[in-house]
Amino acid sequence: MLNELGSVTIFVTDQDKAREFYTSKVGLEVRRDESFGPIRWLEVAVPGSATSIVLFPQDNPVYQEDLMREFTGLQFLTEDIQSTYEQLSGRGVPFTQPPMRMPFGWTAVFTDEDKNQFSLLQPS
Repeated sequence: MLNELGSVTIFVTDQDKAREFYTSKVGLEVRRDESFGPIRWLEVAVPGSATSIVLFPQDNPVYQEDLMREFTGLQFLTEDIQSTYEQLSGRGVPFTQPPMRMPFGWTAVFTDEDKNQFSLLQPS
């Protein structure tokens, strides 16, 4: 079962400048700022909010193919990814990536009828 919208991704030209803008000027807080191989994962959020904004570099070669396709940047949170995966799959929701363990939790990717991609996350 989906619990809430976990994050929305926006693409930025400079993560450091974006971090400064969203924290110093807009008043958001940094939720996560860490590297996973060649990827720097930077999340900011309104203090106390469950939903975060991922500030993702638009020139990152790892996800260029996704950016050119149907990546929406929307991530839904779940407490039990395997159960949610089975439930949605059973309803005919197509998955391009089944549940997979990552350093930050479990993730899976599904698409809608127009091939827009959405991710599920069960945080660690």
